[in-house]
Amino acid sequence: MKNNLLVPALAALAMLVFGAIFWMSPIPYKVLSTTADDRVTLAALDAVFPATGMYILPGPHLDPELANELYKAGPSATVHFIKEGSDMMDPMVFLKGYLHYFVVALLLGVLLRRSAASFKGYTCVVKLSTFIGLTGSLLLSLSEPIWWHHSWSWALINLLYGTLIFTAAGLVFGKFIKSAAAK
Repeated sequence: MKNNLLVPALAALAMLVFGAIFWMSPIPYKVLSTTADDRVTLAALDAVFPATGMYILPGPHLDPELANELYKAGPSATVHFIKEGSDMMDPMVFLKGYLHYFVVALLLGVLLRRSAASFKGYTCVVKLSTFIGLTGSLLLSLSEPIWWHHSWSWALINLLYGTLIFTAAGLVFGKFIKSAAAK
């Protein structure tokens, strides 16, 4: 029972550390576009969007013919808008992130422990964890540019992150899950 909570807690810590290193590096942000002036852009968004929320333009609430006409004419956008200010490095974000990783690690641990009989060694645990991350990331990350016309480069960054974060967890689980050959 102790390992059922301790190992996912350690895996979640590894995920948090890797995630912090990944997202605090300049690499993911090299694929983002920039505006001429963020202050002017933010003021314009604040004037247009009435409240915090996600906006799809042209919106699905429109008559389908009008929406299609506007979509063809361009521009189109998906905007994640937060009207209220907040601290970029709010410590609660890290706590929520750790709890998120912990829940994911608990579920991953169940899958990996149930597969332990087929493992030949440490690398099998890491490979399966990585494959699980790749599978989920392929579905979620690549859905964005395919179905919503979001940036392919940002989707590929998220695909990389999603795969590597599961590799980080697998490196921890691999130290604790015994293979059939090791028993």
